Amino acid sequence: MQRQCFICGGRDLECLFVNTWVLPGLDLKEIGFSICRNCGSVCQSPTVTFDEMMHFYSSMAVYTNPGRREKPSESKIRDLDEQIQFIKRGVGSLPSSALQIGSSDGYTLSRFKQAGVTRVLGVEPGEASVRLAKKLYNIDCINDSAENFTTTETFELVILTHVLEHLYAPQTVLNKCRHIQDPLPEGFIYVEVPLFASPDSLCPGFFSFEHINYYTRANLFKSLLDTGYYPVSTVEHYNSNLAPVIGVLASTKPQHHTEEFSSEYENNSKKVQKYRQQEVAYWQQKLDEILPTLQQAKNVYLWGAGIHTCQLVANTNLLEKVHITGLTDTSELKWGLKQGNWHCVPPEAIEWQPGDAVLISSYASEKEIFDALQWLRDKKIKTLCLHRIDNTKTN
Repeated sequence: MQRQCFICGGRDLECLFVNTWVLPGLDLKEIGFSICRNCGSVCQSPTVTFDEMMHFYSSMAVYTNPGRREKPSESKIRDLDEQIQFIKRGVGSLPSSALQIGSSDGYTLSRFKQAGVTRVLGVEPGEASVRLAKKLYNIDCINDSAENFTTTETFELVILTHVLEHLYAPQTVLNKCRHIQDPLPEGFIYVEVPLFASPDSLCPGFFSFEHINYYTRANLFKSLLDTGYYPVSTVEHYNSNLAPVIGVLASTKPQHHTEEFSSEYENNSKKVQKYRQQEVAYWQQKLDEILPTLQQAKNVYLWGAGIHTCQLVANTNLLEKVHITGLTDTSELKWGLKQGNWHCVPPEAIEWQPGDAVLISSYASEKEIFDALQWLRDKKIKTLCLHRIDNTKTN
């Protein structure tokens, strides 16, 4: 499916690169990344349809890690500490009500409730996450997409942390948020997204399947201003998370703090091209370093049905060099789903043999997964990390 620009609505998009992706639960798809010749915003196009993406979220999306027993990571706790104080400082006090779109497992809203927000409500398309929010934190959520949900309530604060980059029509959703706050003397919105910064500061897999929009500081400000929100506070981090992030607190009251937007076409085009060259070289180098071990193994299993496995296959010659016996994951949501030529099975369903090897494709959760697989190493199964980093920056 070809898209139009998510910021200015322009249809003149230039495709910068395209791959065939082996997506979990879906057929082979041509996924590309394009730039708007008008405003210079970068988005995923061609991409899958909205219904296909919703199928992915409802059946595949998992927000907790078995190694944490459904508890938030240390970085998630840290980020919420900052977000609450950041909003409190920008507003003057915490609002009395908050709506979070993309509420995941409910942890964020539980923290705002603990901090004194008296009415909280989530919107979340993943059924498993809605159940977790209720079970873990007693947080109520509307089980629907950001595009389709409705509410008759008014909320002083709307929270969208790492949501806008996922939406097919983010401007429409921001307009919906603005409409929810129309009756108020002043409303606030807090948005946080990955920041499309210098290519050298971006992590492997930055251009991912789930992220279909890419924000710079300039086009994020433009997206808010165009929907009636006025930035009042901004925070950027480059080293504390997997990828650079930007958070913006904006008000429904007119402000005069921002400069006029100008096209970013030339700069963003160069950034994408440089990053893409580095990305392909990175994945292949990491695979080459462990290729001899994989080729000597009796059987090779990929650990993790999902996007990182998809990127591993798309960006390397793995399938040409190694016979992959199967695919496994601890998430029940993924069992039985087909990804490429494999069906994901529970680890317990595999007849493990000494000399087998497991390749962990995940970047964000690699260390946690590796630590949780000691039981396989006890069986003389080699557990291999592709990226081999002690990652403390996961969300």
